[in-house]
Amino acid sequence: QTSNVSPSCVWSLWLVASSASPDLSIPPPHNPSPEPNLLESRRSRNSGISAIMSSYASWTTMLNADESTPNPTDTYTTHFKGQKPRILKLDATPLVPGVTFPRVKQPPSLEVVSKAQKVESSEQGSSSEAKAAPKAESEKSKAPAWIGLNGTSFQVRMGPDYAKNKKKAASKESFYECVGIDCLASPRKISNIGRYFYPSDGQEKKSTSKKNPFPEIFIFALQLPDYAPSMMSSQGDGAGYTIVFHYKLTEKGRKQIQESKLPAAKVLRKFVKAVRIGGGPQKTEHSMYLRPKVIMRLMNHEELGLGFVHRKLCENFNAKPFLSRPEHTLHLGGGESSKHYLEIDVDVHRFKYFQRRCAHSFRDKFCKAEIDIGIVIESHGNQEMPEQMLGACRIERLPHHTFTLVAEEGREEPPTPPSRSPSKRTERPRKEPPPPGSAPPPPPPEKK
Repeated sequence: QTSNVSPSCVWSLWLVASSASPDLSIPPPHNPSPEPNLLESRRSRNSGISAIMSSYASWTTMLNADESTPNPTDTYTTHFKGQKPRILKLDATPLVPGVTFPRVKQPPSLEVVSKAQKVESSEQGSSSEAKAAPKAESEKSKAPAWIGLNGTSFQVRMGPDYAKNKKKAASKESFYECVGIDCLASPRKISNIGRYFYPSDGQEKKSTSKKNPFPEIFIFALQLPDYAPSMMSSQGDGAGYTIVFHYKLTEKGRKQIQESKLPAAKVLRKFVKAVRIGGGPQKTEHSMYLRPKVIMRLMNHEELGLGFVHRKLCENFNAKPFLSRPEHTLHLGGGESSKHYLEIDVDVHRFKYFQRRCAHSFRDKFCKAEIDIGIVIESHGNQEMPEQMLGACRIERLPHHTFTLVAEEGREEPPTPPSRSPSKRTERPRKEPPPPGSAPPPPPPEKK
């Protein structure tokens, strides 16, 4: 009604009033101006924002729905509260590989027809006898188990011109064979855990000879967090689990590396040489340090009753390799005189928020899941093709609350989460009142 108010302000006030009380029919202001265009643009903007917020809320709800037993507390504090962990010391007796997770031998039928080959054979119309044999054997035992794989069931890059053809085929037998798995729980993540299994005792000097300057033992450690991920910040360290895979160099792999005729063997020698020159955790951007790839294949995703998000992830990314950079660290252990083991640590604590959120919501499915895990060094160019698996293994039904509790010396307690300190405000000094009976203070001088 006043001339001091702009037409855009009048239309904004009408928009706020109409959106706050949609039941009331508030007539628009009478102003023959092109402001309805502004009104339509604002309505479209508000609808877009509401669509984005609703989609985000639906995805968050789906991820929360994937958790079968939502628990506000961490599993570590629930199952391991009050227990004293075994303290890991460098000068103590070394741990024996594979004691915390004993091996279960592979049934004869699974050796002939693995589950990965069973899926391929079913697509090609194989006989029903080959499909029923592994299933009947797998239903007999529901206990935790691990099975060593030779790597031939994984698809790797094949040349020539892979960048153009994108051709993949079954890998040759892996260089290393799995000899043991350890499942450990700890209040903080443990890096370079191989030093507690294989100390520097000088017993493996043959690994540094001129004919075979290559480690006899390969360790792959998967570090999983057991605390709820935060979107705003990454904690980076805390209570969690470490699944340690111990591999040993096979006789066939040793001959392939000594002869250096296979392109994959040459790539592996370059990789170990780069790690040996660096000597410890690598944080540089060298090309060889960025080549380790991990292949994870969930075998029984149809039996787990996954939610919408996990089902879509399995459909799109199951059995697809991913580079573990930059969340991995490389170690070459055993001391300066006998560097006889190579270790690759993949730190899930440092993954992106969505990846950590999916892994955290999937932790209750580990007690029923059957997962194949393989490691390979990525090849570039025709001269390095084809790729060959470094090692492979299958883990079945891992109850994470039964892991062995360990802790490094001086790191027995989980780290306290960072808390926001109150902002420090500079307070002005208060003027004390004059004592009774004293003369009043002189008035301040007048400002001209």
